[in-house]
Amino acid sequence: MIKPHSIFEVYRADEVAEMWDGVDRNLYRSLWKVVPEQKEIPNLEDSGPMDHVGFESLASHWNKFTEEEQRELNRLAENRDYSND
Repeated sequence: MIKPHSIFEVYRADEVAEMWDGVDRNLYRSLWKVVPEQKEIPNLEDSGPMDHVGFESLASHWNKFTEEEQRELNRLAENRDYSND
């Protein structure tokens, strides 16, 4: 198995699918297959905005992707500009 890029400790599958440029149709579908398996984010009223960063991150579901998908996700992460996030 390929080790996930460290940014995937922060981002969730739905965030990558919807917000990242360069996600092709097949990878998009694979990312959305993970979403129903993610636990719901706890009640935000009882916590601060940073309390749930990394909750159910993509890295915690990394084994659900093929090695080809893992390589593509890591490639997208390496080429991504995080200055606008």
